Amino acid sequence: MQHLRGRHYQQQSNGRPLTPLRKRRANGAVQMMIKGGLIECLGCGEHKPVTEYSPVNALGAPRPYCKPCNAARVRLSNYNVTVEFIGQLRRFQQDRCAVCGTTHMGRRAMDIDHDHACCSGGRSCGECVRGLICNDCNARGLAWYEGLPPELRTFDLLNAYLADPPARRLRCELTASAGG
Repeated sequence: MQHLRGRHYQQQSNGRPLTPLRKRRANGAVQMMIKGGLIECLGCGEHKPVTEYSPVNALGAPRPYCKPCNAARVRLSNYNVTVEFIGQLRRFQQDRCAVCGTTHMGRRAMDIDHDHACCSGGRSCGECVRGLICNDCNARGLAWYEGLPPELRTFDLLNAYLADPPARRLRCELTASAGG
């Protein structure tokens, strides 16, 4: 049995999945970086100007993550998934949209698709995440298709995706490899 300490114990006690802990900075380190004009992002590790960070409070203290990294963290939090899981899913899908198969290497991040019928409220449970899909398939294809009555859902490609989404197959593989 694994014993958890400190912040991992707090995550588990609050019913949250265990996630990697962010680095801590020594007191005054951020102030020194601000004076120097560049702050190291705890997400990407790059040193960026203060303007690349959103302020945390009225005093203007910057967030520890640059705007793109902070947006990614919020996005993952909304879907209750980790960076590692999304990376595994992206590799599992070979950097392709799970619906149309368009390659997305180096392009805009794909949308995280989840079953809206699963979770009420604005946050996903994480288990209802189905896959990574391009914006076109998400906004114009899948959303429209799921709104159709069942008797009109005759598109085999979308039916196959909805019946056995890549995130479900990946979870099965991960469970099988962890258990045996």
